This record gives sequence, structure tokens and C-alpha cells, in this order.
Amino acid sequence: MTLPSKSQQLANLIVEAVKDIEEDTANQIPGAATTDVNLPVVAPEDELEVTPRRRAAIRNLTGAAHQLFATLIPVGLHLQEIYYSYLQTVAIDTVVKGRIADLIHSIDPESSKGGVHVEVLAEKAGMDPRKLTHVLRFLALRNIFCEISPDHWVNNRCSLPLRTDSPNSLCNFFAHMRQAISMPGLVSFPDVLLDKEGGGAFSWDPKNSAFQKYYEPGCDFFTWLARSDNDVKMQTFSKAMVESTRATGAAAYAISTYLPEWKVVIQDLPEVIQAGKKEYQKIGSTANIEFEAVDYFEDQPAHRAEQVDAYFLRHILHDWSSNFCVQILTNLRRAAKLTTRLLICETCLEPALVDPNAPLLSNGGMATSFSHHYNLIMMSLFNAEERSQEDYREIFVLSGWKLQSVTTLETFLDRFIFEGIPDPSWKQ
Repeated sequence: MTLPSKSQQLANLIVEAVKDIEEDTANQIPGAATTDVNLPVVAPEDELEVTPRRRAAIRNLTGAAHQLFATLIPVGLHLQEIYYSYLQTVAIDTVVKGRIADLIHSIDPESSKGGVHVEVLAEKAGMDPRKLTHVLRFLALRNIFCEISPDHWVNNRCSLPLRTDSPNSLCNFFAHMRQAISMPGLVSFPDVLLDKEGGGAFSWDPKNSAFQKYYEPGCDFFTWLARSDNDVKMQTFSKAMVESTRATGAAAYAISTYLPEWKVVIQDLPEVIQAGKKEYQKIGSTANIEFEAVDYFEDQPAHRAEQVDAYFLRHILHDWSSNFCVQILTNLRRAAKLTTRLLICETCLEPALVDPNAPLLSNGGMATSFSHHYNLIMMSLFNAEERSQEDYREIFVLSGWKLQSVTTLETFLDRFIFEGIPDPSWKQ
């Protein structure tokens, strides 16, 4: 009996993943079907619980589809498609800055009037209609916007996040990426990685990041954001973080909801703490939350010594190279009780190893792409990195902690909780 080829195995994975996703949708929303990508609605299945079955299926679908492309498409075309991918960013930035999705929604919100002519959109956006057409058709190939008749455009499921007022809007997030990361910082990235003479190639000092090389040597990302002439950028960054977490200090509020008897203390830079206090007052929160300005590289405040039951760091360590992470965790270890728990919420990287007995790369291939996106962004902005489980184990050991457990979060991304306990044999 002839075994199926790797390509056929990948195709079978895709078919099985579609089946699992649709069945999971029907289980969570009885009678529901997958939302048509051409409808201008927020798909209810986008907000469903990330069950283990759903997570595995979407990851298999993503990884298998991309690996099937790489296997069957001529390699020259495949590589060019990847290299040209920056044009997708350019096209999305164009329609976001022109507020095209907003304009379409204001005229034909339910796609019931035959769409909006490109000349109307171009006039309102201050653009040339032929140039706008080229951009929209480029995006429509990728199922962003729909051309329902020649030159008549409507929103669809994938263009809704490009509206500023959509509940799943990503406009501020994209604006932040555009002005602070996507183009400006990354343009210097290759030069820094290859800068042997200047020392950038082998340095993990934040001062040698691609971001600082491009903008201003000696001025780190957060200092740059906090400057008065960058007030608009700081506002955009704050809104972008709200879009991606759905609330300022979201983790603290969530913890306070589930553990109302606990005192939750948010520690951060003074400007962040100030903004957090304003948000707390603005929303009229009654959560048992305290705000405290600290420097992570200094000892914990004296009144916190041996008083804390758990430290929770969410997306903090990926801003720093390993030596700095050890400093941060060492300061927490000095202040910890032997019963204190250290909880680190971060992305986990695993290599994409080839398994001769499996059709997919060992880590799921492109199913883990966001983790590696974030990794290059951290390298560009901070000369830092995302890490593997073994990396965290080593950092814990060097700072007086022992890795106790690793818990996968209910998300499509590679997010985990790394739990540490104090090492009683640790000596400073």
C-alpha cells in the first residue's frame, strides 16, 4: 500500500481542521455556521472560547496551509510573495489613513445600496480614484474589502477592524506599529545585526537597538514616547495597548474580579501609574487595586519586603535582554517570602524542527508566526527577545527562582504562564 505523500497529508490536515473548527462553532453556538467572509459583520465565532480542539485545529490549518504552499508552489514565486509582503502593510496603512472603511460604513453600512463608488471614496479621502482602486483591489485579493460590481466597494468581515468605531478595531494598533515600529525601526535592523565594527552585531545592550540607531542614540523607546513632542504618539500607543488588551491594566482588573479578597498592586513607571490612576477614576472602578511607581532595577519598596504572596509580570521580560531580566527577578527574589510565587506571562518560542515522520514542522510552522513576529519586534525596539522554556529556566536559576510549572493559556498564540518558586539554597 502506497502511503500518502507529505502534500496529501498536509491537505488532509487542512480538511480535518476545517471540520473540527465548524463542529466546534456549532457546539458553542447551536445551529451556527461559519460567517461568510464577504459579510460586513463581526463574526460571532471570533469571540468564542478557545477550546483545545479549536486551538489545535486553527493552528493545524495555519501551519499546514502555509507549508503546502511552500511545498507545491514554485520556490521563486513563493519567496517573492514573502518578500513582497511589506506591500500588504503599505496598502493597509493607506486605507487606514484615508479612513476608507469608515467612509464605506457611513454611506452603505449594510452593503444594501450597491456599494460605494470609488470616485466618491477618493473624493472624500482626498485621493486619486485610479490609485485608490489599485490599492483596494490589492487588498481584495486578500479578502479585505469587496468589489461587488466594477468600482463599487463594500466592507466585509476582514475590513471591519479597519473602521475606527468597530468593536474589533485595530486602527490605533496599526498606527502605532506604523509610526514606531513597522517601517522606521526595522529599516535599520539588518545594518545593526551585521554591524561588527560598531559593536551592534554582538551587543544585547538596549542602546544598540535598531530603534535607537534609527531615531536617536541613547533615547530608548519609552523615553522617546514620553517626550512632550511625541504626545500624539504616546496617545496612539496607549490606545493601541487598549485595543490589544481591551482595557488599561486589564490583567490587574481581571485578577481583582476573580480574587476580590486580594490586594492587587500595579507597579510601573510614574507616567504609566499616573495614567492608570486616571483610568481607574474614569471608569469608576471599585476594584481592590493600588498603584505604585517603581523602578524594576531597584529594590522593591521596603514595605513590600516579605509581604507579597505572588508577583505577576505580564509582557515585561520580553522588553529586556537576559542580563536585565536577571536583575529584575533578583530584586523580586530579595523581597520574596519562601512561599511567594512568581508568575511570568510571556510568549514561548520553540524551533521549527523537521520531523521525517510528520508532515508539519515540529512547532506547527506558521501556526507560531506571531511569536516570531513579536521576537523580531522586540529585537528591533529593545535589543531584547522572546524566549524558550529553557531560556526561562536559566533566567530563573540565575535570579534565585526555580521553574515549577508551565501552563498554556487559552489563546491561539503561544502564550504561557511560567511559575517560579523561591530557591531556598540561593545565595546573592
